[in-house]
Amino acid sequence: MNTLLELKNINLTYQTLKTETEAIKDVSFSVENGEFISIVGPSGCGKTTILSMIAGLLPPSSGQIVIDGEIVSKVSTNVGYMFQRDNLFEWLNVYQNVMIGPKINHKKNCLSSDKLKSLLKKYGLSGFEKARPSELSGGMRQRVSLIRTLALNPKILLLDEPFSALDYQTRLSVQNDIHQIIKSEHKTAILVTHDISEAISMSDKIIVLTKRPGTIKKIIDIDFDKNLTPLERRNNILFNSYFKSLWEELQ
Repeated sequence: MNTLLELKNINLTYQTLKTETEAIKDVSFSVENGEFISIVGPSGCGKTTILSMIAGLLPPSSGQIVIDGEIVSKVSTNVGYMFQRDNLFEWLNVYQNVMIGPKINHKKNCLSSDKLKSLLKKYGLSGFEKARPSELSGGMRQRVSLIRTLALNPKILLLDEPFSALDYQTRLSVQNDIHQIIKSEHKTAILVTHDISEAISMSDKIIVLTKRPGTIKKIIDIDFDKNLTPLERRNNILFNSYFKSLWEELQ
């Protein structure tokens, strides 16, 4: 695999007239093309802040972020961002929602209309193209949200706790769905989560951050059979040992 993303000695300090707060300290890691990475750590350690810097929404105080050989200096079209809430437009139907990106970007580097229709059909949304978001289940809404993100054909998907608003049973099912979509579409993904089990069941690698200022405490490689789904990973003999190791790192 080739390196798609590099964070090189990233630091971020928030400054006011009276104080300055060190939020991120000397964070460096790389992500290979096609990898699924999770970032975990205590509340307030800067997990979402790192995603914002990768997306180009927030410049680091020092250091470099490089995507596919290009230094990130502004909002990056190479990145798709999926937030905690699906943020679907209730006055638009499913198809109109997934076409928002191509419409705004005049289809530059975006997936074609036929490709998006194919994705809707492939991932269980055929027949719902004209439905409003309010007519969909929570899991279906998240699938629509992801396909809308994929419409811009990003190289990297950033997932900021996208399952946190779902009930537990739906959450497990949607994790399976989203993982399948990302892997089958050969996308690279970075997930921020507070859920240890979620991180283990979905990831190839987990980055553990310390409390603020967030710095990397440990990077844990997750070595399951690549064909296992997140639900199957939870029942695998290796799962408990990974959970114990990650739990100890977070204490």
